[in-house]
Amino acid sequence: MQQKIILPKRRKDSIFNRNSPLFVARLSFLVSVLIALMTFLLGWLEDSLFYKANGLIALTDIVNSAILLTAVAHSNREPDSFFNYGYGKYESFGIFVSSSLITLITIYTIYEAVVSFGKIVPIGNFTYLILFSLVSASLMFWMHKTLLRYYNNFQLPILRYDAEVWKYDSIIEIGVILTLFLCVILDKLGFTSAARIADSVSAIIFVAIAMRIPIKFGKKSIDQLLDRTMPEKFHYDILSVIAENFKNICEFRNIYARQSGKDIFVEIDVVLPYDFTLAEAYEIEKKITNEIRTMYSNAIPRIYVVPCSKDCIYDNINHCPVKKWKKELGNL
Repeated sequence: MQQKIILPKRRKDSIFNRNSPLFVARLSFLVSVLIALMTFLLGWLEDSLFYKANGLIALTDIVNSAILLTAVAHSNREPDSFFNYGYGKYESFGIFVSSSLITLITIYTIYEAVVSFGKIVPIGNFTYLILFSLVSASLMFWMHKTLLRYYNNFQLPILRYDAEVWKYDSIIEIGVILTLFLCVILDKLGFTSAARIADSVSAIIFVAIAMRIPIKFGKKSIDQLLDRTMPEKFHYDILSVIAENFKNICEFRNIYARQSGKDIFVEIDVVLPYDFTLAEAYEIEKKITNEIRTMYSNAIPRIYVVPCSKDCIYDNINHCPVKKWKKELGNL
């Protein structure tokens, strides 16, 4: 009787495994939830516009971190290399969503700042706001450094983006602390209305700083999401390269070309002799790709090879035109 072999089950990665990009993604999500909820709650309780704006920006970090966590989990489980050869549409979409949210927060904050200019209601206890801002700034800077370290290890673009988000958040938080001290001084001197104006103006300044993120990364993510078809001239140029190398291939089948961002992705389907070695196929592929890159330095060409159907073999004789050409070339 044949004995049944039971293979050991694959162990799942622990959530505390620091050698996985999922660890820093989960950590970013937890820290963003903690900071966002506490910041928005304190801003609402103490009636501070710029602290509420800071809380709203932090709330977008929850969405950003959730997308980060999902994208990293997706890329870790099934690398998103079938789009843009390494720069995933999934990651681009995450960057686009978080950038759009920051833009909406900016519009809302400017509106609230204009409305609050006429209010003379004093801001609440500054002590709680200052203490929590000091803790938040430290956590944000630490998250920035941690994400950069993981980005250097795993080369996931969305980790680099999230690191930039945390860096600008920490800069904003330092500005929040300085503004709080200014408001304390104005409040102690009896200039309550001036403290309120400083609060509103600071809110606009801080969201303007936060807008650097969508300006810097938003356009790139849109370019990655929106592929552009290439003009006919480009296809003719690629076909001219194929024509020059036609004696080296059995058949040319298809060409696909699109532009995403600054990169031009070119996919070419060709047929080679069924008994070609990897070295022979690589030699032809290298020659074609180098000629394409000479014409277009931003091109990323890929040659997809399929073996021939042996139609050139009849009467037990191989009449392969490619091999015949190589033989004649070798005799020259």
